[in-house]
Amino acid sequence: MDKKYYKIIGKNIAYYRKQKHLTQEGFAMRANVTRSYISQIEAKNLDVLPSLPMLIHLGETLGIEPYLLLVDIIINRDCKDFTE
Repeated sequence: MDKKYYKIIGKNIAYYRKQKHLTQEGFAMRANVTRSYISQIEAKNLDVLPSLPMLIHLGETLGIEPYLLLVDIIINRDCKDFTE
């Protein structure tokens, strides 16, 4: 699998999380996962990919269609820093 999708998913989760004004910890609590897990998904230097059921769950927790986490449109957004 092309590792670029790991980065796209991580950037998108961070982007939509920040759009909801959630910290990693706040989002993790809502999603019933650890903050460390969210941090690993969002990290630029780690290759952590959530399972499909988890990806769906994270999208639903963010209030978005899960497919949006897979779309590489980040370059059109104003958000430059995706780390907490």
